[in-house]
Amino acid sequence: MTIHDEYRARHPKSAALAERARRAIPGGITHDIRHLDPFPVYIERAGGSRKWDVDGNEYIDYWMGHGALFLGHCHPAVVKAVQDQMARGTHLGASHELEVRWAELVNGLVPSAELTRFTMSGTEATHLALRVARAI
Repeated sequence: MTIHDEYRARHPKSAALAERARRAIPGGITHDIRHLDPFPVYIERAGGSRKWDVDGNEYIDYWMGHGALFLGHCHPAVVKAVQDQMARGTHLGASHELEVRWAELVNGLVPSAELTRFTMSGTEATHLALRVARAI
């Protein structure tokens, strides 16, 4: 039995989801880092530093949201903060006091930051940086 055979035997539900994904998503993945051979595992839930896939396998999450989950998955303080905000609104589509507070925190944490611009993507941030560089 090859390592691919063992992997497929241990992850039948992930294999089925990967086949569905290939029919709905170009390349079957939504982010290049998720390209795994012969297919990625599909995570069902996570808590703390652990995740569980749809087949019941448990993993230590070394990626931690690419560094965004310093406190782990489902940290109680983060869950409470999100629940509190969800009760106030989910997409206000307007300026909000919390964005000002967030920018002030970033400016205070980064000694060279005088002003902070939030962007939707790395591409947008790069375009803005190029505009600033051209202006200077």
